[in-house]
Amino acid sequence: MISAYILIHISPGNTEKILAEIRKIDNIVKISVVAGEFDIVARVQVKSLERLLKATDKIQMIKGVNKTTTQVIEKEITL
Repeated sequence: MISAYILIHISPGNTEKILAEIRKIDNIVKISVVAGEFDIVARVQVKSLERLLKATDKIQMIKGVNKTTTQVIEKEITL
């Protein structure tokens, strides 16, 4: 299983609409609205890099999404 964070920069005033669209995408397991350079962080769990690419492509096609950056999780430590 591949886990990744997709960092999403959006246009102002579109947060709720974009969140609703992201919720419809398969393999998204968590969505967070954050402060900073990016506005939304989506956590994805997929079986292949091809499925990760499909999820990223779907997010990028949402009206109001300006930019995404994907961070694949290599190792996760639970405290």
